[in-house]
Amino acid sequence: MALSNYKSTQIELNVPNKVLSTNISSVTGHAYWPHQNGTGDIWYSGSGSKKYYQWEIVFSVTEQLHGSHLTRDDFKFNGLDVVVGDWIAQASSGDCWKVISITSKSATSVTAVVEDWLRYNTFRTSTGNGNPSNGTGVVFSLNEKGVPMLDPLPGTVAASFYPTVASRFEYLNPQTNYVLEQTSHGLEKGDIVSVSSSGFSKANSATMAKMIGVVTEAGPGPNQFMILPNNQIIDFEPAIPGNQGDYIYVSTSGEFTTSDTGKIAFLKVQDAIPTVLTGSVNDPTVPDTHGILLNTKTITFAGTGGANATLSQMVSTINGVSGHNVVASSVPTPNAINSDPSNSIYGLVGGYTPFSAYIDSGSGNTLVNFTTNGSQYAGVSTPEDMKTDLDTAAITNLTVTATATVLTLTEVNGNAITFTNANADSNGNHFSGGSSLTGFSGTNASPGTNKLKLTRSDGGPIDIYEGTENFRIGTGIASGHTGMFPLALNIEQGIRTGGTTLVASISARDSLTSQAGDQAYVTNKGDGEWGLYLYDGSSWVEISNQDSATVDAKTLTTTFAMPVGGFGTSTTQNLGNISPGRKIQSVSIDVNTTFAGHSGGEPNIEIGTQADPDVYCDSPSNDLTATAGDTFICNPEYQYPATETQDQLIRARCNHYGASSGNVTIKLTYI
Repeated sequence: MALSNYKSTQIELNVPNKVLSTNISSVTGHAYWPHQNGTGDIWYSGSGSKKYYQWEIVFSVTEQLHGSHLTRDDFKFNGLDVVVGDWIAQASSGDCWKVISITSKSATSVTAVVEDWLRYNTFRTSTGNGNPSNGTGVVFSLNEKGVPMLDPLPGTVAASFYPTVASRFEYLNPQTNYVLEQTSHGLEKGDIVSVSSSGFSKANSATMAKMIGVVTEAGPGPNQFMILPNNQIIDFEPAIPGNQGDYIYVSTSGEFTTSDTGKIAFLKVQDAIPTVLTGSVNDPTVPDTHGILLNTKTITFAGTGGANATLSQMVSTINGVSGHNVVASSVPTPNAINSDPSNSIYGLVGGYTPFSAYIDSGSGNTLVNFTTNGSQYAGVSTPEDMKTDLDTAAITNLTVTATATVLTLTEVNGNAITFTNANADSNGNHFSGGSSLTGFSGTNASPGTNKLKLTRSDGGPIDIYEGTENFRIGTGIASGHTGMFPLALNIEQGIRTGGTTLVASISARDSLTSQAGDQAYVTNKGDGEWGLYLYDGSSWVEISNQDSATVDAKTLTTTFAMPVGGFGTSTTQNLGNISPGRKIQSVSIDVNTTFAGHSGGEPNIEIGTQADPDVYCDSPSNDLTATAGDTFICNPEYQYPATETQDQLIRARCNHYGASSGNVTIKLTYI
């Protein structure tokens, strides 16, 4: 399935709309829809009534003359201007299909694969036939809002053409019904979606700041979903900076940046999906001096002594020209081998489980135990069952595909594939070799050839124009757009204002997706008290807490009255907590009633912490046998470090030595 990958910024000043009159001469089924939409879907690939949703079509193109000198070819459009992401509509009916790949093209003719996007045409008819048909057609493109551009409209169209096309894009406009992709996304219809560096997820209170929209469909298929975006999703060329989930800011010089300037312009929704085109021709060559336009940049190939340019020379030439955003490389031809029923012992590919074999495709011998069975016959492992066990083995760089009758193994780096039989099936037949369960040869040599690969990492199209199709034929590469530009959501909030989020704990605060200016109210910062924090762009800074909120200066007070119970000659009480950054100014000890009836020592007071009981006021500094009304003062002038993360508990200890009477009040003042 193809994503709705069109370049939203393709409309250019003084360049007219491309609206080409065409004539479709051939329509061939290309692919069935692979996923069932509910239990009653009768049109998907697994149904007896399956219908194609992709077709390869061949159509001629009538040249469109215009007045602009800014197009690929001055003052005209033709078949060479048809690109992936364009749409083609039937002139008689207005039914539309999206161009998802181009097999070949010239000024007058195009061969392309087109798709019934989201199966709109399939379900529009009672027969499920959403296919194009031979006859006149129109090629057009969409603007940045997903609206078809149909001016000037060819005179070949029926009277109902325009309203039919307009209605189709009003019903499923690709901008307001935006399709995104993420493997096993787990999203459901109605979910609010947020984005982060780890991808898309259902939004919660901590991630709502990066909400991008609401899921309108949990499909099509298991890995795609459709959203109604909060705002317009757009792409950029050159690509927008940063990574998925980043805020994109406007710098003081007017450039886009990921550095927090306080002026958010966009939220990056998706990183670029590279466009990758790999040729179908082994060890390709093109004629000496043959030229192409690669994304509007001229490439002229040169061989040695007038000979054809080789693969390595093509790679060097393409990479030696700047500005087209494409990197060329030489990649090994994958080693693809198919099982052979004609060389199998049972006349079909399969065996009675269990059986096993070693497979070496360049990463060492891997033992594969074939135990899965029953997809077609009880106790028999068929190609689809073997694929299950091979996938479980997860052999590096080995991909597996299967139909009901054929098992295909592909070593993507072109390495040889060697089988060593282990345990036979219950009839004594082995996995590979002559008259085996699969018909595979024991040794399958590497092709030993290479192909041309073109990669555009920013996800944009790779457009190739040439007067004659020497490059396409010689390499097996035509224009294509298999990726997507990076996507961004317009924030539209001007100078940002911070918000305050209520959370239960410090850990919940740290899990927030925050930006400079945000505040968090923590109901319990670890000591049973609330705290208010400000995010400065890199860390959370405490700006207030429960202890500091009432007054600038505060006094902690406790009283000891004799006699006291308990064991020993002293008793301790908690004065209270002070927060990081607070300064203890003074401790006063007021003797309300003189202590009497004690023995073994002189009664006194110590003020400190559990670790250091007299750090703020020690015993020699006061005497509880003094005359009632006397006051003793300690001035510690101590500041609890602001770097601390927890409050400090202040304790008062009364060394009473068993006094039978006496009363004292302790007051600690801090700011």
